[in-house]
Amino acid sequence: MAINVEALNNYVEEKRLPLIAKSVLTGKTVELVQLETGVKQDTALNLVSAEVEFGDGSACGWDATDGVALSQRILKPTFLKVNQVFCDKDLLKKWASYEVKLAAGRETLPFEEKFMDEIALAISESIEKLIWQGDSQNAGGDIEPDGFLKILGAQGSGVVSATWSAGTSAYNKVKAVYNKIPANIIDKEDTVIFVGEDTYRAYIQDLVAANLYHFDPDYKNGEYRLPGTSIRVIAVNGLNGTDKIIGGRLSNFFYGVGAEDDKDTFDFWYSKDNREFRLAVYFAMATQVAYPNEVVLGEEA
Repeated sequence: MAINVEALNNYVEEKRLPLIAKSVLTGKTVELVQLETGVKQDTALNLVSAEVEFGDGSACGWDATDGVALSQRILKPTFLKVNQVFCDKDLLKKWASYEVKLAAGRETLPFEEKFMDEIALAISESIEKLIWQGDSQNAGGDIEPDGFLKILGAQGSGVVSATWSAGTSAYNKVKAVYNKIPANIIDKEDTVIFVGEDTYRAYIQDLVAANLYHFDPDYKNGEYRLPGTSIRVIAVNGLNGTDKIIGGRLSNFFYGVGAEDDKDTFDFWYSKDNREFRLAVYFAMATQVAYPNEVVLGEEA
């Protein structure tokens, strides 16, 4: 005989798609870089680059040269999950006990919407860190994708290096990265410098102390142009604590998710078998840099 579950509360299930989107598709870095959806297996970024070689045009003849190169960079998804349980009876002797409903057919978790919103936010914040600092070979054995720092720091990546000595000011660190940005992208509209929020705060204070501007106090959104340039310095939480600074084009950084895949879920339900509430979040994510040789990785020597 089939189980009749029509009476069970589906409040959060009805909002599954907005919640999974809030978890994996929000965050400052995600909103800045290139988003690739439907990444549920190794997915190629197909790249095209062109060069021209001038020949002698004063004489007849046809001297063909190679001009277009095709290459690929691969988004390798890591499949992640969050499984949690909630027992409403744990609240019976606490301040929230008045919200606990135990009557048959009234299985709802107190503060359910607030809990789910907070969990979605926590996942988003964790993803922000993984995008930059993720390491599939981390010593703790945690399941992580390789983040931008791991990709750029790989041997043979071709990344442009900028270094500084201990004690260098945040402003001078940013300048060191700026001075190494390749000439072919320095004037591109989407060329930026990424720093951690910690470095950004020190950078702003360096500007105030040095009176380099006249100082425009409108830096509340975590962005401020490097004085004398068109380059935006952008603070992202994913770089906090790393003391690393990244320069490059926004269009060069890719974040892949399986958001079009039905395996990406954010489900919450009451389990009659276990007499508890259960949460299941499943999603895939990947990062990649299309042209590492157009990215500057700044760090202490």
